Amino acid sequence: MFRYTTFRTKPGNLNPTRQVTSPLAVPQSATAMLVTALKDSRWFIPLERQGLQNLLNERKIIRAAQENGTVAINNRIPLQSLTAANIMVEGSIIGYESNVKSGGVGARYFGIGADTQYQLDQIAVNLRVVNVSTGEILSSVNTSKTILSYEVQAGVFRFIDYQRLLEGEVGYTSNEPVMLCLMSAIETGVIFLINDGIDRGLWDLQNKAERQNDILVKYRHMSVPPES
Repeated sequence: MFRYTTFRTKPGNLNPTRQVTSPLAVPQSATAMLVTALKDSRWFIPLERQGLQNLLNERKIIRAAQENGTVAINNRIPLQSLTAANIMVEGSIIGYESNVKSGGVGARYFGIGADTQYQLDQIAVNLRVVNVSTGEILSSVNTSKTILSYEVQAGVFRFIDYQRLLEGEVGYTSNEPVMLCLMSAIETGVIFLINDGIDRGLWDLQNKAERQNDILVKYRHMSVPPES
């Protein structure tokens, strides 16, 4: 069983070039993404901590109703104690590098031409497992994901005669969703955490033969998490 804490965005991880609705370049829902990835892995049992105060308030309301006899039928059973966590999973967005690589190609002939430009951004994520009893960091991994943006344009610019100028342009831009890239980086980090925990003896497989699972073997042989 584990608890999670808010997924932090380190100061300075801003992207001044991409057009986004938030002043931060990355989604602020990374905590929810981390919980989903850990839950879907079936290796962890998440315990609610981000909305802990709301949970405690609801439990107080139920206990008060039980005491004064107005409790609903489905809440008459005494509440169980909240489960304590053995480990904490912490996460941070440790970097967002804009314009890591860019380039393009274009041509124009007699005022008619086209060009294509691309830009690569990179998002980096850190995940770590902390022992609740001792505070020891049991495992820490970094992963990154590349975000692709590209633009295609075509246009014409020429004189029909000495008084008439023909000018036109068409184009489109495509940006890979930052949310999907962040989710991919987090999911990759979870796989590395599981593998690292197996190697360090923090947890083990019920079926030893599953150590040869294709996905586990693939990530086990990567000493450094790859760029997706």
